[in-house]
Parts: sequence; structure tokens; C-alpha cells
Amino acid sequence: MKGFTLFFAVLVASLALSIGIAIYDITVRELSLSATVTQSQYSIYAADTGAECALYWDAKCTAGSCSGGSAFATSTTYTGATSGAGLNCNSIDITANTTPAPDWTVSSAANAATTTFTINFTPLPYCATVTVAKVGNPPTTVITSHGYNTCANNGALQIERVLQVNY
Repeated sequence: MKGFTLFFAVLVASLALSIGIAIYDITVRELSLSATVTQSQYSIYAADTGAECALYWDAKCTAGSCSGGSAFATSTTYTGATSGAGLNCNSIDITANTTPAPDWTVSSAANAATTTFTINFTPLPYCATVTVAKVGNPPTTVITSHGYNTCANNGALQIERVLQVNY
């Protein structure tokens, strides 16, 4: 009878330990998933900020270096705003070519143009790279905003979320 009691106690202890380990494993996985979802949320917010900035400056550019009401190029005849035009998003001049990335580049053809800029959310690690493509006359516009939870190349998990606006 004593052997049976000892066997039963070991069996119950093993079962309790197994259940405890399973609960611990689920908890660790949920915490990891929660951290990833939080970082994904930062990425989508960065992408949304980039898209909203492009929409604003496409419709409301009144700086001295903009003509036609838009900051973005439509063809080789209109190159859009120039570098250093003072177009601010999140208190950062998106037309300034600064490090860590060139913020404002324009490539154009006879009936199309693409403008690309980067917004770094200093001191936060988030950033967004926005491309504004205009094709045709009158131009159709495609704004593609890539948001990142981190722009540093320090080995951290980089999550990208993309928003696209067509009009």
C-alpha cells in the first residue's frame, strides 16, 4: 500500500508539473504575440501618417516653391516642390535631403512622375517611406506609404505595413 501511495503522489505531481509548464508556455507565447502586435500597430500608424502627409501636401501646397497647388511632380514640365521647400510633416521638412536617408527624390518622364520622401519620427524609431506617383493628364495619383516600427539596422525585428491611396 505504501508503494501505491508514493506512485500516486508522483503521478499527481507529474500531472501538476505538466499543466504548469503548459500554462507557462502559453503565457510566454501570448506575451510574444502581444509585443509583435504592438510593433505592428506602430508600423501602421507610421504608414498612415505618411499617407496623410502626402494627401495634405498634394492638395494644399502653398509654399513659394510649389505651383499648381501640389507639391508633387506630374511630368518633366513640372518638377513639383524643390529640395528644402519647407514642406513639414511631423515637424520635419520632408523636402530636405538629410541623413539617415534622402528625404526627397523626384523622377519624371513625359507624362508621369514619381516623388519619394521619408519621414523619420525622431526620437522614436519609427519611419515611413512614401511614394507619390502621378500618371496622365489630368493625372491619376497613387500614394503608397510604407510604415516601419524601426528604421535602425540593429538586428531588431522590423515590421512593415503598407497603405495605398488611389484617386
